[in-house]
Amino acid sequence: MKTNPRPLLQALLQNALFSGSSALLMVLGAGWIAAQLGLESTLPVYVLAAVLVLFALQLGNIVRSAAIRSWEVTGIIAADIVWVVASVVLLALFHEQLTTTGLLLVDAVAIAVLFFAVQQYRGLRVFQHGASA
Repeated sequence: MKTNPRPLLQALLQNALFSGSSALLMVLGAGWIAAQLGLESTLPVYVLAAVLVLFALQLGNIVRSAAIRSWEVTGIIAADIVWVVASVVLLALFHEQLTTTGLLLVDAVAIAVLFFAVQQYRGLRVFQHGASA
């Protein structure tokens, strides 16, 4: 029995806003962000910003249309988990190249993304199985 989509839609909307805002900040501060991450070029920052814009638009489209497809939301949750795992790998392998601010940025964003993944998972469970999920 499928029920209330509201918690899931709210979690997706929050993720969309965060991802879109992050993309905007990345574009505006690409040089500074690249320096904090120990990058010699801003290109990776711009590429990641473009990916985040596409991700935010997809999330926004789901929220706007309220067309919830479980497989699609599961993919979004998986993408968020991949982001968190990639952040841990980045911190483990490249911690010496990152500034203290860069380390904190990677940590903070990974924690936020993990929060979105958990909220989206919980919202999907409620949507699929009812309030008792």
